Amino acid sequence: MQIISNPDKDCATPSKPAGGYEWWYFDAIDKSTGYALVVIFYQGNPFSNRYIRELEDNSRSEDARPSQFPAISISLYKNQEPVYYSFTEYPENEAIFDSDKAKASVGYNTFEAESTGSDLKYSLSLDEELPSGDKLNADLTFSSSLKLSGDFQEEKENSGGGHTWNLVMPLADVEGSLRVYRNEEVTHSAMFDGVGYHDHNTGYEPMKDEFRDWYWGRYHFKSATLVYYVMNRQNLQQYRGWLIGNEKGEILKRFEDIELRDKGLSIFGLHVARKLVLGNGSTWAVIQQSYSLDNGPFYRRFMSEAFLSLGESVERSTGFSEYIYPSRIYWRFLWPLVDMRIRYKKEKPHWVQKSGRLYRWTW
Repeated sequence: MQIISNPDKDCATPSKPAGGYEWWYFDAIDKSTGYALVVIFYQGNPFSNRYIRELEDNSRSEDARPSQFPAISISLYKNQEPVYYSFTEYPENEAIFDSDKAKASVGYNTFEAESTGSDLKYSLSLDEELPSGDKLNADLTFSSSLKLSGDFQEEKENSGGGHTWNLVMPLADVEGSLRVYRNEEVTHSAMFDGVGYHDHNTGYEPMKDEFRDWYWGRYHFKSATLVYYVMNRQNLQQYRGWLIGNEKGEILKRFEDIELRDKGLSIFGLHVARKLVLGNGSTWAVIQQSYSLDNGPFYRRFMSEAFLSLGESVERSTGFSEYIYPSRIYWRFLWPLVDMRIRYKKEKPHWVQKSGRLYRWTW
């Protein structure tokens, strides 16, 4: 995996090969209101069995372009409970991904970057309605002046070139408004004022060809941000963690001594560590994947607790963490579960998607 931090490379990658994918990930947590949000824009939805079917059909595999399978997923939680969820794959002609700047639209959902000097701002506008009558509207800005130091990067020669991870915004101030409707009635409304994160992943081959599984997480402490990316690749391990200064963006500590502990089976048989321990000299961090937000057959999302020891002091934070086992996406007997989760806009909705309550609690 190539590791970079470059806002100038946050635009769409043109001419990705068949099997390629790209996603722009945003999350935010507002502790004062209890709301937490994850939004992901996809060009080449790697979880789409429609995309996989095209790739596995030898007569059409070369024509399975990532641009044919755009999607967006939106998850909104209130005190760790889901209040809105959508994962919609749109027709190609209803999505635009700009290859010259960080700008995209999927349906009526958009993001766009604007930079002024050292200040970087992303504007997100979300407008998504489901067959159940659930609807979300949100306008949010992610703002940051933090620029990571150059020693964060790992180029292709050292890390492999099948996947590129661009850590664009390890820490951002997030402000805006959001509303959730259920059959035209407002059920949740908030002025959002919290902290967030943004990254960008690009793959040039199916995920299962690049790595077996990965863990990812991010946590904001008083003076620093902890981000880790633990990848078990097909031919080697790539375990990385960084403690990043919140003021200057310097790498305070780099972690490569990372242990996966307390593994257990999920309801779908995923063998996932519930605890990660990162160490470098007298500095260490313990991640406790405490609360399961999404529990799927190939993917899990947690609201986790993180404990950071800096000398004699120990700080605590909460944040998102994730685990994925991509080869399971290709297990066809799981596809009926995927069809409950992903709404294919140009097809009739699954009956589960017609019920807001059932759909929010799928997986």
